[in-house]
Amino acid sequence: MAAYFHYLKIEKFRGIRSLRWHPSAGVNVILGGGNVGKSTLLESIALLLSPTNSYTLADADYWSRDVEAEFLIEAVISLPGESAINQQGAMAWPWEWDGRNAVLPEVAGDTEQAPRPAVYKIRVRGTAELELAYEIVQPDGNCASLSVALRRSIGVVRLSGDDRSDRDLRLVYGAGLDRLLADRGLRARLGREIAADQIEQHLDQPAREKLDALDLLFGRRALPTELGLAFVGNAGVSVNALVGLTSDKNGVALPLISWGSGTRRLAALAIADSLQDGHPITVVDELERGLEPYRQRQLMKTLIEGAGQAFVTTHSATVVSASEPASLWYIDSAGSIGNLPKSKIARHQSVDPEAFLSRLTIVAEGATEVGFLAALLDRYVPDWSDHGIYISDATGNDNVLNLLEALSTGGLKFAGFADFEGRFDGRWRVLRDRIGHLLFQWERGCLEENIIPLIPHARIFRFIEDPAAEKTTMRLRTLADRLGIESVDFNVISDRSDEELMALIVAAATGQIPEHLVDAEKTVKNPYKGHSSVWFKSVVGGRELAEKVHELGIWPLLQARMVPFLNAIRASVGLEPLPEVEQ
Repeated sequence: MAAYFHYLKIEKFRGIRSLRWHPSAGVNVILGGGNVGKSTLLESIALLLSPTNSYTLADADYWSRDVEAEFLIEAVISLPGESAINQQGAMAWPWEWDGRNAVLPEVAGDTEQAPRPAVYKIRVRGTAELELAYEIVQPDGNCASLSVALRRSIGVVRLSGDDRSDRDLRLVYGAGLDRLLADRGLRARLGREIAADQIEQHLDQPAREKLDALDLLFGRRALPTELGLAFVGNAGVSVNALVGLTSDKNGVALPLISWGSGTRRLAALAIADSLQDGHPITVVDELERGLEPYRQRQLMKTLIEGAGQAFVTTHSATVVSASEPASLWYIDSAGSIGNLPKSKIARHQSVDPEAFLSRLTIVAEGATEVGFLAALLDRYVPDWSDHGIYISDATGNDNVLNLLEALSTGGLKFAGFADFEGRFDGRWRVLRDRIGHLLFQWERGCLEENIIPLIPHARIFRFIEDPAAEKTTMRLRTLADRLGIESVDFNVISDRSDEELMALIVAAATGQIPEHLVDAEKTVKNPYKGHSSVWFKSVVGGRELAEKVHELGIWPLLQARMVPFLNAIRASVGLEPLPEVEQ
């Protein structure tokens, strides 16, 4: 069994004021905007399991630099049987996990239920004296020491986004390579060998003479003599830190720390996978750093197939799409973290992963709505994509609802643009209450059903005309087919009441099946469904529809309904409300 966190609590650590989290046992992919605490979350895990006591605290490690308030990182963790938890000087007693919390162990015989898993509550406190206090919280309220040996036995592999030290590729105490080789006598042997190498022999003559003169001066002052040179390190610095992996490149043995950042990161994880003392917890900040898309997918596959728990942050659409078996989480600027439920996002995660990485994602009903919104934003939110706004095609009303619910649960900022189909009224109402004007839904029907009836009769032909002059005749053909006539002359087709003509155009533009053919064979119905393809059922068609709304004077009739939605979008990215919109 590998060690893994059931629960993590952070209080007043760096930019996180307060966070509570129940991560998954496998791979946890954490999304969120810049400076919301993703890296801090990973660093808190790494600090809690640090294999050394060498970390030096600064006031910047405390919330608002308030050292007096202290900080706390606490976790409830399962440990494998071979861990060093009970090899410490003081006995560490387990708690029991009830599925949500660490609870007091039940007395044998008190319950007929299956035994609950044994867990331990561990923590690190940043004290007012700028010191770290590592503790195991006992069920009786007392605390035992969380030793370096125990933290090393649990194991953590940390690949930070800006790490250039590559400690896991060198024999640094507690690093992956050190734990893998486990040669405890190496330090002493290296020290003797390095000390035996008389570096002074490599000095040039002037330097040797200065060293000899210094030796004489030491003798006159009754100081140690026979001076030489050797690698001596520094207080607290292991000689092993000078030793690292090398690899052949074009016949030359090069230190692995001189290779590309992506290769170094993959090498560190390979070392972790080779460890014989269990599966360490892995934290990877900005997984995509230094890796091409195919190696991003490769690394995600390695983590997902591994037995250990992993925590990953990313801004890469490739990583998001490759993370389908993992758990996706979103952390917001307030430090709240929420899960994105797989059942509702799995399809979208695969086909449009960028929807989970934007400042504001607008979930649109279909391709028509995507194009319509893009053209609308071009007018009323200039440079909208530069503001972090993204429009995603949900490909259906049910998908819009499911995706919006999932995103809201996870804490993502989002908006919606949807049809009204008369289903799931309660769910839509809850969603509307939650996000307000960021949800735009027609009072009835779809986009075309709400716009086409507003066209002035005198401008109907201009509405039908294709700007590219490629589809006008085909559009007229769809109307003629529905009338059962051969002529595609507009005057012939329009020789009927306005109401009937508008209904005919709506039916053709949306691909409606005539009532008398609802039960007919697919070969009969499909041509009518296909009529929509020459109208607006595409991103290009949606843009055309939006442009015609303005060209034909329809916008003033829609303005009252749509401006609140546009202003909500503007406000979400820090823009002022629209000025009075031109009529």
